[in-house]
Amino acid sequence: MDTIEFDMNSMVERELAKLLGPKKFYSVSSPFERASVAGRRIRQGDFELWQSMLPDLEDDYQVVIANLKRLMGKGEGYLSSALYAHVRINEMPRLKALQERMFHLDLERLKAIDAVMSKADVSDEDIRDVIDVELSDYLTPTRANQLLPSINDIRKKLNAIIQSLDDSISTDDSPPRDEKGSFDVTYRESDAFINVQLDPVEAKKIEMRVRKYAKAHKITEVEALQQLIAGEGTTNITLNVYQAHDVEGAPGWIPGLGYIRSSQADDLAADASVVQDMDELYDKVADTYETPDDIRAVVIGWDGTCTDPYCDCREDRTQMDHRIDYKEGGPTTAANLGPKCPTHHNVKTDGRSFYIIDPHTRDKYILYEDGTWVLVEAKGPLSLKERHWVQTVGKRVQNRRERIRSESQEKREAEKLSEPPPPADDIPPPF
Repeated sequence: MDTIEFDMNSMVERELAKLLGPKKFYSVSSPFERASVAGRRIRQGDFELWQSMLPDLEDDYQVVIANLKRLMGKGEGYLSSALYAHVRINEMPRLKALQERMFHLDLERLKAIDAVMSKADVSDEDIRDVIDVELSDYLTPTRANQLLPSINDIRKKLNAIIQSLDDSISTDDSPPRDEKGSFDVTYRESDAFINVQLDPVEAKKIEMRVRKYAKAHKITEVEALQQLIAGEGTTNITLNVYQAHDVEGAPGWIPGLGYIRSSQADDLAADASVVQDMDELYDKVADTYETPDDIRAVVIGWDGTCTDPYCDCREDRTQMDHRIDYKEGGPTTAANLGPKCPTHHNVKTDGRSFYIIDPHTRDKYILYEDGTWVLVEAKGPLSLKERHWVQTVGKRVQNRRERIRSESQEKREAEKLSEPPPPADDIPPPF
C-alpha cells in the first residue's frame, strides 16, 4: 500500500505506472495525478511537522501554546485541537502506521477522530484496541481510486463503533442539552427565531411531518409548521428504521440520523406497524416512473445518501435517479436506481456524468465528461460492508457478555474459597 509516485510525462512512465502502481488507493492519494501527489506531500509535511512539535506531557501548557502561536500564527483553539489530535493518533498504533504509509488523513479528519474518541473509555485496553482495528479497517482502501470517507462519515462510523462497545454513549456530538429538552423564542427586529432541542428521533418525526404536509398542500415548510402547530392540519408519516434481524444487539439506522442505539431501535421496532425484509424487495419492479416508497427504502438502505462525492444532502431528501433512463427502457427497480440530490441529478441527466453500479456491492463508478472517474462506496445499512460490520458487532457483544459472565463466575468461586466454613453439626452453639 506504500505510495509510488510517477512523473507521467512519457509513455514509458505511464506504462510503468500501470504495471507497478498500487491497485488499491484513495483518490486523494492517487500516484497517477499531479494534484493528488502534491496533496499527499502537503499532508505528509503537515503530519510530520505536528509530530515533531508535540510537547512532553509534563511541559507547561501555556508556555507550549504561547510558543506555537509565535511559530504557527494560529490561535489557541486551533493549536490545542491539533496537539490533542496528534497525541490521540499516537495512542492508536494501527491507525498511525496506516497514516504513515498513506498520509491520506488531513488535520481536520484527525481532529474529528480525537473529538469522537474523547467519549470512549480508552483506559480499557481491549476497547481501545477494538476501536483502533475497526477504524483502521474502515479507513483502508479496498479498490482503485476510491473516495476517502468525509469528516462526517468518519464521525458517524466512529460513533457507531464506540456505541457498539458501550451503549451508554450518545452518538450526538452537539453540546449537552437538558434531558427534558429546551424551547426558546428570540425576536430580532422584524424576524423571530424558534429554537427547540429534543431527542433526534422525535425531531426527525416533526421534520418529516412538516415536509410531507408542505409538499402535499404546495405550501412552504414554514407555513406547514404554522398550520400543524395551530391544529389546522394533520398528516401521517412513515419512519423507516433499519435493523439486522439476525444479529443480537444490532444497532438501528434511520435516514438522516445514522445509527442509533440497539435498545432505541428495539423500542421503535416494537411500535412498528409494518416489518419488511428489505432483501425481498430488491428485485421488485414498478410499472411507473415514480419510485414507490418501498423500493425507495431499499435504495436508501443500500446507498445511504447522494452517490456523488462529498455531497452533504441528507439521505431522506434525495431524488431517485434512473441510471438507464426510464424513457430508454430503464426499469424502476433498485438495481437501476441511485439516490441523487437535485443538483447532481441534473448533472447526470444533462450527460455531464454517468455511473456504473457494481451488482454485488452497489459501489458506484462515476464517470465524468472530462474523462476522470472515481469510485464511491455504498454506505447504507444494507451494504455488504455495513452488514459485515454489524455482524462483527453482534459477535463482539456476545463475546463481551460471555467474558463478563465468566469473570463474574470466577470471582464468585474465589469468594466462596475465602468464606469461613460453616459450623459442623456436632459442635454445640456458643450459648
